[in-house]
Amino acid sequence: MLSLPGRLLRGVYRHELMPARVRWWFAAGGMCEWFRALEAGLRVHLGERTRPLLSELAQQLFLRRQRPLRALYPALPDGQQEPRAWALLMAGLYRVHAVPQAKWLFEAVGGTPSGIYEQLRSQRLVHLLPVQARWEEMAMHLGELLIVLTESLPEHLPHARRILGDICFATGARYGTQMLRHMCKPGEELADPAALAIEFLRISEYIFHVNPEHWGKTDPAAGTGWLEGTACPWYSQPGWQAAHCGIFGQFQSGISSVFGLRYHLSNTIPKHGGSTCRIDLKPIPLGKRR
Repeated sequence: MLSLPGRLLRGVYRHELMPARVRWWFAAGGMCEWFRALEAGLRVHLGERTRPLLSELAQQLFLRRQRPLRALYPALPDGQQEPRAWALLMAGLYRVHAVPQAKWLFEAVGGTPSGIYEQLRSQRLVHLLPVQARWEEMAMHLGELLIVLTESLPEHLPHARRILGDICFATGARYGTQMLRHMCKPGEELADPAALAIEFLRISEYIFHVNPEHWGKTDPAAGTGWLEGTACPWYSQPGWQAAHCGIFGQFQSGISSVFGLRYHLSNTIPKHGGSTCRIDLKPIPLGKRR
């Protein structure tokens, strides 16, 4: 039987009732987890170069966020004139004080806040942003990170996009397995696997502000379902392409595979136009399950 905390948590996610501060915490933790998954997946190809390279790419990500963020909040420091201040702001947004194992991400920008003065300054800079804005900013980092990865990683790694897709799939499958184990009653996935897959797809999407307005339907008898929603916040950012949707889609495909379902991006705004994206879920034939 699913515990009461588990039922309550699923209800909070299902009805999207999480306070903005908690969404920020979860998105910040989620970004640290994404970097951890990238570090593990790329290490087999890049060896000891992996962490330094990812830290440099994180620096590129932080620099990309200067102009749009300062346009909304002019009181923030100019990262060109005060690079250390910008690094402290990013460290505060990532809440590295709560995730010390992510400190290596900041090596390329001078490290995490050192000493009481920098720690206090980091917190003061974060407080220049309303809590809702902190969550929205961290959600943007997911898409911006993929842009940076696909622009810069091929210089260091052949077939980088395929490898990134494989990492996303493996991470999604691991996430889906954990959710199934810890948040479902035994056998619950057998009644309507598409509904459960969509519920867990939406948890990750909710945390990162993906398809903010959304709707969908399942057919339990056929074991199929679909989910449609409005644009992700980063799809209009410089450098975003339809191929990026496919790479990220591998994460969702990994989740779906746990429920014996094939995930298909049937419509994306960058590729097909319009104002919504749609995915379809269908049972994977037994002989073809990954």
